Formats: sequence, structure tokens, C-alpha cells
Amino acid sequence: MKLDLKNDVVFKAFFARKGNKEFLIDFLEALFKIKIKNINIAQEVDLGKLVQDEKTGRLDVQAILNDGVVVDIEMQVTDEHNIVTRTMFYGAK
Repeated sequence: MKLDLKNDVVFKAFFARKGNKEFLIDFLEALFKIKIKNINIAQEVDLGKLVQDEKTGRLDVQAILNDGVVVDIEMQVTDEHNIVTRTMFYGAK
């Protein structure tokens, strides 16, 4: 079975697991063009609570880089023209 990493549930299940942090490091290094020594996944996803197509306003992945910078990672495949609203929503949490 082939899974699409752009699917919200698959993205969370793959990147927000402490056992997969090396994949998240590789992804962020390629995306930001920086070197990351270590990363801490702030909250590991609970796979038992994820439901396909669920949109509860839960941040996909929050990670803390080796220099203390907090990175909020959200998979957004389609531009819903709501980036300001979503950013404020996650920031308020």
C-alpha cells in the first residue's frame, strides 16, 4: 500500500513520532537549508485518536531545534486563503 505524505493524517503519523525524528530532521534540513543536530518533538501524535479527514485545529508537528527555536509545522496542500486566521489560532493555543 502506498501512502501519500501530503495526507494530513499520514503526515502527522509519520513526522510526529519520536521514533521517526531522523526523518523530520532530514525534511527540515532540506526545507530550511540548515543543519540540525537534534530535534525534540514537543508532543507525539496519538495514532489511536487520529481520524481520517478530521480537522480539529490540532497542529501537525511542533518541534524544538537544537538552538531552542520552536518550529510549528503544518501540512497545507490546498490554499484555503486562511493563513492569517490559522496562524492566529495556533498562536493563541
